[in-house]
Amino acid sequence: MNNQRGFTLLELVIAMAIFAVLGLASWRLFDSVVRVQQATVSHERAFRSLQRAVAVIERDLLHITEQPVVLNAGQLSVQRSNWRNPLDQPRSERQELAYRLLGDVLWRESRAEGSLTVQRQKLLEDVVDLRWRLLDDSAMEFQLSTRRYDGIRRVLLLPGALP
Repeated sequence: MNNQRGFTLLELVIAMAIFAVLGLASWRLFDSVVRVQQATVSHERAFRSLQRAVAVIERDLLHITEQPVVLNAGQLSVQRSNWRNPLDQPRSERQELAYRLLGDVLWRESRAEGSLTVQRQKLLEDVVDLRWRLLDDSAMEFQLSTRRYDGIRRVLLLPGALP
């Protein structure tokens, strides 16, 4: 009697084919999970940038002075006060602010009163449209669209306006 031990060549080929199919399927699953994760991270990064930009604009508009608000195409110029110092006391100096849309980038430019130095901050990239509108000298509306987010609209009461 001849007792065979081991596998036949056909059994080995079938087993390898099964492992290859399982490996290919798991690779495709892994690849799709990685792609979804990359898209999610990109979406989150863009959303955080948008949130930061809107928060900066809101903060600035809540502290503008009675000086005139100048609106031009894609640009807002205001004067801001009430910067806080390290002791949390209001400062008397004021800043001139301008928001400019240059190409697809929204810039925030600030200059301390009496200073010639302008600080430029890139606030948001991939901006498609930006519109400012003053509502009865009591509120400011801005509408913002980026490549990823369309039609963001905020209306903020200006200082001194009745709630």
